[in-house]
Amino acid sequence: MACWLVLAVVAAGELAAQSKPNIILINLDDADGELLSPDNLTVYFPNLRRFADEGIRFTNFHVTTPLCGPSRASLLRGQYAHTTGIRTNGSSGPFASLSNGFNGGMAAYGSMGYHENDISSWMKAAGYRTMMVGKFLHSNSVDIVPSGWDDFHASRGSKYFGTWRFTNRFQPQGQGYANPANVYRTAQESLEVLELIDEHMARDNNQPFFLYCAPFAPHLPTPNTGGMVDPKYQQWWPNALMPLSAAVNEWDFTDKSTAIRHIPALTIGQSNTINQIYRDRLRSVRSVDDMFAALYARLFQYGLQNNTWIFLTSDNGFANGHHRLIGKADCFDQSTHVPTYVIGPGVAAGSQSNHLLAHIDLAPTIGQLAGANVPALVDGKSFVPLLYQPQNFDQRTWRDAIVIENWESRNSYGGVRYNTASVALRMYDSVYSEWADGSQEFYDLANDPHQVNNAYQWLPDEEKQLLAGYMRSLWSVPGPPETTITEPYDPNVLVNKKLPLRGMAEDDSGVSRVRLAIVRFSDWHYWNGVDWQPARVLVNAELTNPGQQLTTWSYSAIPRGQPNNDMIGLWARAYDDSGNFDRSLPVAVFRVDWQRPESWIVSPQPNQIVSRFAAQGGSFDEGGVSFIRMVVRNTDTGQYFDGVQWVDDWTWFYNGTNYDGSWSYANDDLQGNLMLSTRAVDMSGNVQKPPTIIYFRVQ
Repeated sequence: MACWLVLAVVAAGELAAQSKPNIILINLDDADGELLSPDNLTVYFPNLRRFADEGIRFTNFHVTTPLCGPSRASLLRGQYAHTTGIRTNGSSGPFASLSNGFNGGMAAYGSMGYHENDISSWMKAAGYRTMMVGKFLHSNSVDIVPSGWDDFHASRGSKYFGTWRFTNRFQPQGQGYANPANVYRTAQESLEVLELIDEHMARDNNQPFFLYCAPFAPHLPTPNTGGMVDPKYQQWWPNALMPLSAAVNEWDFTDKSTAIRHIPALTIGQSNTINQIYRDRLRSVRSVDDMFAALYARLFQYGLQNNTWIFLTSDNGFANGHHRLIGKADCFDQSTHVPTYVIGPGVAAGSQSNHLLAHIDLAPTIGQLAGANVPALVDGKSFVPLLYQPQNFDQRTWRDAIVIENWESRNSYGGVRYNTASVALRMYDSVYSEWADGSQEFYDLANDPHQVNNAYQWLPDEEKQLLAGYMRSLWSVPGPPETTITEPYDPNVLVNKKLPLRGMAEDDSGVSRVRLAIVRFSDWHYWNGVDWQPARVLVNAELTNPGQQLTTWSYSAIPRGQPNNDMIGLWARAYDDSGNFDRSLPVAVFRVDWQRPESWIVSPQPNQIVSRFAAQGGSFDEGGVSFIRMVVRNTDTGQYFDGVQWVDDWTWFYNGTNYDGSWSYANDDLQGNLMLSTRAVDMSGNVQKPPTIIYFRVQ
């Protein structure tokens, strides 16, 4: 899912006619603190290096929800995600399977009225011209021009080329259009930033401006959309390797949460991939370096350099093999720690601060610099005093802790990892986390900066209780418990007979139980855990983390009705220890898929000798076949083909199907005496049993 480069420069007021400073906020997408370290700025980004040379670097700066959408909402509002209610990237479309039923995205942001009451409207009320260029919020396909932005130029989707845009440049209510396939997103946004400054200065150079610029770099793009690098930088730094640490491909994973403990170590091929990802991320930020050079030159052109503040940060970090993970949405520092630099009048060049700060602090800080009326609703704390004299404020007492929270499931190597929602207490040099699966972790960052040794079991019981109690006091979610249904998440779906029903529940005082009502619509009978009965009855779900603030629930005794016919309704309700319960009562409707799919091989025929490997066949399932699971074995060598190369261990690879269930697979590199095995996998996850197997020879 994205990161922030925050540029904010406020000057001493050499332009007498303009009493307030200009403020520029540029936000990168998925830029971790390591990627924009001072060393990397020196080697790769000569223009961005100005931040380290001329400004202050905040080395202990974290996002409170390391995921694009909720993090951006928190920045714009200065609030935790548990306060905004924007917990995920979205609860529909491609995000539904990971969101665990929680709300998010631009639709939720607009429906709650936040687009009319965030930093843009606070700055506008303070007399600023407000401008927005780039990625606004994740899943921002809702055609809304937030009222706080005078100029709104949003880039949508996860493509660097052929990007969809939505802007009020041509129509006050906004108008959408698609970029040509050869237009590079960052280059276009750079030109728009310069044009907006030019237009503003021609219109009224006495009015201060607030510019919010959010490039997409270095977020990974949607596959097969032209890549993420400007063609002129495509071949740069071919030998750059991602810096290694004890966290990369962490060797001993036995002390981690059960939600991720079984993720396998990265293979050699996957290690090569993370190096390629690292190089492309560097190359994409090089275009941001160009953007900043042009922007800074424009400030000098108009004499604004002494009356402008510049902040640099990111919406979240990015794990690139760290703790065997790819992406973000966890409580490890690689996901939460983001680069943050500030240039401004009175800031000591090359200074540094290790005070514990969070991105929810940016809105109140920028608001104070602008003289804006920042409402009391913010959870963040202005760090304006630290900009000038950080040495006057004790790093350990500036703030006790922040809360880091995540509600989404992780999608990493090996598939979706359930129970990965978590809440963490991030302190100055330690972090305590509770996972929804009931696991706890504690890392002493002074002695274990890479978070590889979970020291929770060695803590005294009294300290464990203090940490849990302190987290509960900070992570306060007002109102009754909240319940969601994760699976099934689409309406009227067929669910696998072995797949448990799943969901999540949260409450600031702890979730004591989740009760389910399961009804068969054909006769309105209720499931009692063993059979159907006419009287209303509830069954208890199994909790992974009972009595705690955040837990997942599951129910495995999926009720049997008439095979694949009866529609079944599921309602879920969470309760806390005081008997308070969720009144929203989420519902899902599904059918249980009791039938397995089948597949067959049309060619080659058994024992046939063919000139090349070109297999064809068909498949069937009443609910649709998702893919064919293929096993190819060379009976001469005993090796298996994994889709790329021959390996010694048994393995299989995916092969897609057509609309009618037919499939085909060809590979001229496969020769010898071969075994081909196919298993169809249907839409609900049922697997064909037994497989279809033939033997033949390619020569």
